[in-house]
Amino acid sequence: MKSSLLILLIFIGHFVPAAAQTITEKALSVGNILQIEFPSQVLNQARMLSVYLPENYHHAKKAYPTLYLLDGERHLPHAVLATRLYQDLGAVPELIIVAIHNHTEEDARENDFYHHREKFSKFIGQELQPYMNNTYRTTGSSTLYGHSLAAYFALNLLATEPDLFANYILAGPPLQGQVKDMYHNLANRKFAENKKLYITMAPEAAEGEQVYRAYDQFVQHLSAQTLANLKWKAEEMAVQSHISNYYISFFKGIFWVFN
Repeated sequence: MKSSLLILLIFIGHFVPAAAQTITEKALSVGNILQIEFPSQVLNQARMLSVYLPENYHHAKKAYPTLYLLDGERHLPHAVLATRLYQDLGAVPELIIVAIHNHTEEDARENDFYHHREKFSKFIGQELQPYMNNTYRTTGSSTLYGHSLAAYFALNLLATEPDLFANYILAGPPLQGQVKDMYHNLANRKFAENKKLYITMAPEAAEGEQVYRAYDQFVQHLSAQTLANLKWKAEEMAVQSHISNYYISFFKGIFWVFN
């Protein structure tokens, strides 16, 4: 009887946590950023930026390529984590990451990326990029990432102002009603140097028929004719939603454009 009781107590001891445990609360951080309130004359407003510098930036003397994130307040944490993982694997270079925050005004995002996209393009090309290149050690080679309406803006930028960026990562752009014009603008553009375009879409059930079909038609146009100095890849992200697609598209896209 005593031996059975001893065995039972030992058995229970394996599943009962020790009475004395040390539990502390600690903040989870993906790195330090610089918060910059950037006064834009083009936009006639101050625009918030978050700038992430490589960990050895202040100790090294080399220059770094730059990654620009549209909807930056949403995408900065996962972009930092993804790029740092790939950097540890030697697949992606160290990057200066610039997160462009959306303005707080109502309809500001739609105005920036659609209604007043020419003005926002001017802000990036004439104010933001010169500021970054003059303030930080950049190589001048830049990558642009956008999701949804921001992806539409980025694709339009490739077709109209291709010199601003070398690489474009686009997740779920709504191209309905714009496919032919967008492709023709792209096809008629003479790229002075090699460009890379990585474009994705969630399945039709997640995106809706019109958005998905427009994306599919655009990819068919790209497949039908080789565009000089443009290397591209299109992927449908199975089992993803419109929202979750932005994460996996960046993760795969940043690897593709640098490899």
